Amino acid sequence: MGYCAKEVPRWNTISISGYHIREAGSTALQELAFTLKDGLTYVEAGVKAGLPVDTFAPRLSFFFAAHSDFLEEVAKFRAARRLWALLMRERYAASDRACLLRFHTQTGGSTLTAQQPLNNVVRVTVQALAAVLGGTQSLHTNSYDEA
Repeated sequence: MGYCAKEVPRWNTISISGYHIREAGSTALQELAFTLKDGLTYVEAGVKAGLPVDTFAPRLSFFFAAHSDFLEEVAKFRAARRLWALLMRERYAASDRACLLRFHTQTGGSTLTAQQPLNNVVRVTVQALAAVLGGTQSLHTNSYDEA
C-alpha cells in the first residue's frame, strides 16, 4: 500500500471482497460485517506500518454480491457506505476522501437456475437495479445461462 501510494497513486491497491462470502451462503448482513472487518484489518495494518491513513485508504476498493431481496440489497449497500465512513472518521480521523467506500458489485451467481434460464434475466435485472440504487461504482451482470 505504501509503495502504490507513492509510485502509482491512482492504482487500487486492494479489492476487499465479500462476494465469495455471500456466494458461499452467508446472509447480506454477514457479508457486510465480514467484508468491513476485512477492510478495517487492512487499514490497521497500513497504520501499524507507519502509513498515514489518508495516503492509502482512498485507493481501497470493495467487492460485493447483489442477490434478489431488492430492498435488503439496496439497504446493505447504503449501510456499507455509511458504516465505512463512520468507522474511518471515528477510528482514524480520516479525510472525506479516505472515508469513501468505493465498490464493485456482481449479481448473484448462486441465485440463478440452469433449468429455466430466461427467469435469470429478471433475477439479474432486479439485482443490478439494487446495486445501482445502492451506489455501486461498477457492475458485473451474470449471463442468463451462466448457471
